[in-house]
Amino acid sequence: MMRIKIRRPAARFSITSCAAAALSAIPFCATLLSASMVFAAPAQAAILPGVNLAGPAFASGKIPGRYGWDYVFPKQQEIDYYTSHGMKLFRLPLSWERLQPEPSGPLDQAYLQHVRDFVTAAQAAGALTIIDIHNYGAYRGQLIGTEEAPVALFTDLWVKLAHEFGSSPSVLFGLMNEPKQKSADEWANFQQQAINAIRKTGATNRILAAGIDWDGAHNFQQVNGTALARLHDPRKALLFEAHQYFDRDSSGTAPDCVSEDQVEGRLAPFADWLEAHHAKGVLGEFGVGRSPACLADLRHAMTYIYSRPSLWYGWTYWAGGPLWGEYMYTLEPKKDGSERPQMEILRDVLQSQPSENHAH
Repeated sequence: MMRIKIRRPAARFSITSCAAAALSAIPFCATLLSASMVFAAPAQAAILPGVNLAGPAFASGKIPGRYGWDYVFPKQQEIDYYTSHGMKLFRLPLSWERLQPEPSGPLDQAYLQHVRDFVTAAQAAGALTIIDIHNYGAYRGQLIGTEEAPVALFTDLWVKLAHEFGSSPSVLFGLMNEPKQKSADEWANFQQQAINAIRKTGATNRILAAGIDWDGAHNFQQVNGTALARLHDPRKALLFEAHQYFDRDSSGTAPDCVSEDQVEGRLAPFADWLEAHHAKGVLGEFGVGRSPACLADLRHAMTYIYSRPSLWYGWTYWAGGPLWGEYMYTLEPKKDGSERPQMEILRDVLQSQPSENHAH
C-alpha cells in the first residue's frame, strides 16, 4: 500500500539481538491441464495470521536514503509482540532500488543482511516471512516491460533472491506489490517469466502472484481472474494475493468504513475465484480505522475468512512497524503499551480459533 506520506520521527535507534542472529532494530503457460484450474500446494492445517511490518521501503523518494532515519527494519521486540499474539506470517515490504541499486547488478549486501537477519529472527520465533517487492511494478519509476525497465530486470532480481533464500522453507516470494501495469495479461506474462526463472534455480519456496488495479479482492475476477488463471508453477506452490480495504472506494486512504453488510461482498469475488480454480490465497493487505463501524467490519471480515478456511493460506494486516505513529490503521501499541482496538479484534479472533500446527 503506502499511498500516503508519513512524517517520520527524527530519532536514532539501537541494535538489538535475537536468539538466533543479530537483528537490526533500526531504522502464459502452454502446459496447463485446463484454463480454469490453477493448482496450489497441498492444504495446510490452519490459516496463517500475520501482519505487514513496514519500514524497509519507507521514503521511496529518497534512494538510497539514510538507514535509521528514512527507513528502518523491524525490531526484535516487534517480532516478539506479534508472535505473542499468535501472528505467524510477516510480510516484509522491501525497496527494490535499495536491494538492487543498479539494474541487473548485485544485491546490496548491507540491505540484504537486514533481510537475512529478519528472516532468521522470524523463523526462530516460529513465523514465516513474505519477501514483498513493494515497487508497484516499476524500477526507478519506470514500469516493468518498458524499454527503460525490461522484464529481464524483474527476472534477474528474483533469480538473485532465489539463490539467497531458495533453501529456506520459512521464506515466501511475493513477486510484486500492487503493480501499475495497465494490462492484466501483460502482467501475468511477466510473472510467469519470473516464476519460470525462480524454479530454474531449484528454489522450492511458495510464490505469491498479484494482480493489477491495486490487486483488489472486490474486483479480482473481473480485472485479474482470467489472466492469472493462466499462471503455472511446476512445483504447484503458487499462491494468489489480493488486497482489500473497507473505506468507501477500497483505497485504504480514509478512516471511515462502509457498512458491515458490504464486507462479504468485497471479499467474496476473490474467495469465489480461488474456490473455482482450486487455488489458495493470501489477503496480503487489509486495514480499518478505529471507529466502531470499522471495527465491526474487521470482525466481519475475519469471520468470513475463517468460514472458508480451505481457500486461505493466510492474511497479513496493514500494518505494523516502528514509524507509523498515530497512523489510522496501525497495530503498533500506544506509547503507554496499551493495544490498538484493531489488535484487540484480531486477538479475540485468533483466540477463538483452534490451536493447530501449520504445515509449511
